[in-house]
Amino acid sequence: MKILEEIKRVKKIARFAAMVFVFFVTASLSSYTVLAYDYTADVEEIVGYIEEQEASDYEYEAEEYLVDEYEEVDEYEEYDEVNRYFRTTTNLRLRTAPSTYADIVRTVQSGSRVTVYDQRDGVWFYVYHNGARGYMYAAFLTPIPVSTNEASSDVNINGVELLSWNYVRNNVIVSGEYLHVTDVRTGITFWLTAFSQGNHADVVPVSREDTEAMRQAFGGRWTWEPRAIWVTVGDRTIAASLNGMPHAGTPRSGNGMNGHICMHFYGSRTHNGNRSHERDHQNRVQEAFNTGR
Repeated sequence: MKILEEIKRVKKIARFAAMVFVFFVTASLSSYTVLAYDYTADVEEIVGYIEEQEASDYEYEAEEYLVDEYEEVDEYEEYDEVNRYFRTTTNLRLRTAPSTYADIVRTVQSGSRVTVYDQRDGVWFYVYHNGARGYMYAAFLTPIPVSTNEASSDVNINGVELLSWNYVRNNVIVSGEYLHVTDVRTGITFWLTAFSQGNHADVVPVSREDTEAMRQAFGGRWTWEPRAIWVTVGDRTIAASLNGMPHAGTPRSGNGMNGHICMHFYGSRTHNGNRSHERDHQNRVQEAFNTGR
């Protein structure tokens, strides 16, 4: 009898010890169930519970997700037009892997347009922005709606689009975004960036090298005579026109250009209402579309 009583007493002690252990483990884990935001490292830095989830959900080395800037994107599932283009709702970090622990490629300004190639699990998106690819936290990306009334259905056999200026400025070009430009007749390429989007896009070269390449495309001299160009933003190439005369002011220094230049798309207008100049630009837009790539 004494032996049975002793066994029962030991069982009670063991059961009590187990309850105490579970209590402390539960209490310690509950401290991670609260979402906390680190505003000093940009609002996309989610810590606490999300990072705990990442530790369990992504148990692999970050090196497996390092992004090659030149890798082909065809291996990623592309989403339909309505869901492929997103805009950042805050300053958001582009990372090499789907984790807040991963290296930072760059910080993308609020309001920037990105191309989403893979929505993964809905927490992180694999995106393209200004020549770089990586991962962004999905909670701070909002889809850009596509209006079929504004978007032209004209796409030539080589993929060059004829899009209205109203659509381009509202859905494609974001101020500060790099635009890859190809001169249709010479094939010379250079980078421009837009800073104003009124009747047309006011743009400037990104670097001195881009200024010199553009000048060569215009025959080695600056001129008001527009040229047909293709403007590539993300995976879209759009027919456009560009004049070659720097004028007025510029928000960018150190690029070797004193002033800015004007980029026109289908249906855009000049600032002064010069109809002859507008027709010249529209003719060059049509040339760019008809020529294709």
